Amino acid sequence: MVRSRGPRLAMACLAVAACQAQAPTKSLDASPGADVAAGTGGAIGGTGGTGGTGGASGSSGGTGGLSGGGTGGRTEGATGGSMAGASGGINGGTGGSGTGGSGHDGSGGVTGGGATGGTGGGVGGGGGPGNGSTGGAGGPGGRGEGGSVPLDGGADASDAASGTDAARPARVLLYDFSTLDIPSVANQLTIFKQKLEGWQYQVDQSKDPAAFTDQNLAQYAAVGMINTCFYPFGANQMGTTQSQALQKFVQAGGGLFGTHCADVTFQSVNPAPLYNQLLGGRANSDNYEGNNACRKVGDHPTTTGLPATFTYRGNLDNAAFLAADTQVLVKCTFGGGSKADTAVSWVRTEGAGRVFFTGFGKVDTDLTDATIGDAHILAGLGWVLGR
Repeated sequence: MVRSRGPRLAMACLAVAACQAQAPTKSLDASPGADVAAGTGGAIGGTGGTGGTGGASGSSGGTGGLSGGGTGGRTEGATGGSMAGASGGINGGTGGSGTGGSGHDGSGGVTGGGATGGTGGGVGGGGGPGNGSTGGAGGPGGRGEGGSVPLDGGADASDAASGTDAARPARVLLYDFSTLDIPSVANQLTIFKQKLEGWQYQVDQSKDPAAFTDQNLAQYAAVGMINTCFYPFGANQMGTTQSQALQKFVQAGGGLFGTHCADVTFQSVNPAPLYNQLLGGRANSDNYEGNNACRKVGDHPTTTGLPATFTYRGNLDNAAFLAADTQVLVKCTFGGGSKADTAVSWVRTEGAGRVFFTGFGKVDTDLTDATIGDAHILAGLGWVLGR
């Protein structure tokens, strides 16, 4: 799964005279694995350009300034790139290109991979004129581009824009515990599974709330909450622990996908609990079955295939609560009953992860519907996976 990443900037000072290069910084998210201080590394690493005119191989005195200045400060993403970067730059040694401490839990990247590495690049570069071997090795010591994330980088602001973390496994959990029996859910799971396998994902299905632990969720790229009505984590259970694990999963780059009554949950709890905040909304007990007048209200990859207006015949719930950062994509007006005009589909981001919910999908025929099936519901599943 490919994810866009921040550009890398290679900077070199080839003149004998002092030259200072400053790499642009990028604001990073402080979620697990984030490279939050990498920008400073790039700027300070540029000072290292005072090194001599040594070749790029690092065998001569100037290479410390050459490479240390141009590439100081980039972390090694998920693996941190922290303290090895500092050591390489300061001493002009070879440690700068090392991967440093583990960054998957945020400790490596956060504790100074970019910033410390960049400072090392600056000092290593300055040492170029004094000692050939030390200056030469200083080049890879700083190694950074003002905070850009490498191919296996941790979750950061670019991940929030592009979707899930590229290092996540190609596996999806389809979860369907519900205290309301919806007969067509089995067929729905089959349709989702076939679509995911066509996208080269492995699929696990579960009704067990015990699936929501940090360790277990780490093996997935996304979680689908398929018609998980009323109490999704066990009958009359608030599921606080499961909701917290799900939130951490999404913040770290996982995708969250929900259909129909996945938002008809914890209706008596106020304010809305973490699960509904994470999903982006909550429906009350008002619903309507019949013809609904629907319209597209937001531009998004999951709505490009929808007409501006369309009629949906089926069951919809009234979303009485929406999270403050929820972006509504589709609204429908009930054809009878309360005549409510309600949000039906929406998206939001949580840390580096994507969330898509749609009130469509109570029945399996919605997933194959010519208007909302592939073009919207299944497009939402693809979107949370970064497709």
